[in-house]
Amino acid sequence: MSSNTPNLGLLKKDPMVDGNETFNIETMLNENWDKIDEAVGQVREDLGNIDVDIPEASLTEKGIVQLSSATNGTRENVAATEKAVKAAYDEALAGKQLGVEQKANVVAALNSIGVAASTSETWAQLVEKMAGIIKATGNATAGDVLAGKTFSNGSGNGLTGTMPNLTGVRDATGVAKWGDGALAVYPEKGYQKGGAGDGEIKVTTSQLIRAETKLSPDNLPKDVSVFGVIGVLERMTTAEKKSIADAITGKGVVASISDSNMALATKISQINTELKVFSGMLNSSTRTISSIPFIPKILLLYGSRHSNDSPWTGYNFATATGYILAYNNGNNVVVGSNLLSRLTYASGTWEQYTINFREAITFGPDFITFDFTSSFNSTSYIVFG
Repeated sequence: MSSNTPNLGLLKKDPMVDGNETFNIETMLNENWDKIDEAVGQVREDLGNIDVDIPEASLTEKGIVQLSSATNGTRENVAATEKAVKAAYDEALAGKQLGVEQKANVVAALNSIGVAASTSETWAQLVEKMAGIIKATGNATAGDVLAGKTFSNGSGNGLTGTMPNLTGVRDATGVAKWGDGALAVYPEKGYQKGGAGDGEIKVTTSQLIRAETKLSPDNLPKDVSVFGVIGVLERMTTAEKKSIADAITGKGVVASISDSNMALATKISQINTELKVFSGMLNSSTRTISSIPFIPKILLLYGSRHSNDSPWTGYNFATATGYILAYNNGNNVVVGSNLLSRLTYASGTWEQYTINFREAITFGPDFITFDFTSSFNSTSYIVFG
């Protein structure tokens, strides 16, 4: 029985009990309630005088806890409300749904590039597969890659090339000539391995002629073949040109091997086929005929010589006359003819007197030099060319 519970057995006779010892409950209760009120009031007074210090709750101590509906806080001395829990739940549910959707997207992307994947796999498994993928980069297009070969670039994987793969000997699609004269060859578009027999570019003779118009038979030596063009031009050798120049010179027109073919042709037209004659007189000391207007070929001299005896002294007087002939045979070799001169004595006796050319005679392009074994007193000459 509580200490606050009235002990009914100890109650004495008082106005609450009648003469017959009967308990008056109403009187009893009212009196006890007053006592209770008095006791409660005392308790309240006592409690009010008590100073109770209750700390705030923490991770290590119990205490007063503040409620919070925030879902993004970081405090550790507040408690989440139902609202906060509901918001977190909704966020988690949405995240879960997004994760499911993203997982499906990742699986689809892996399958699109040839990597087998399934939504039943864990994220760890999918991440491992993604880590094994090499990210494609670059800007190559299908035309840059051989036909039938696959490649990837910055915009996709598993692409197929379209560039033609050329093999064997191929004809050039065209040729031209650079400004410096070099030949430009245009191959067909595509890939060629290169090397003999597998990637050679064939240029036809007709293409070469279109690129270089000077590649013609008229510009090539006779019977010489250059890229299929056979020459018909006949050129003279150095020895042949010299022979022609010498022949022209021999005809009276000075020519040289250094003359061009056109110059030689012009000089040929200048050859005079008519007989050329040049004549004059020489004194006893002159041994050169110069300024001949043509190339001399034949020299004919007519001379006379008389003795030193004077007819007025009573001694014998003699006179000799005759011809001397020399000619050029083309090699400047002089052939002289010894001509007899007649010597007449005043007494009527005849003797022969011979006058010859010396070997020192030269036929030049416009002059002749010579000498005699004996001198003339007077000489006339005729030069033929």
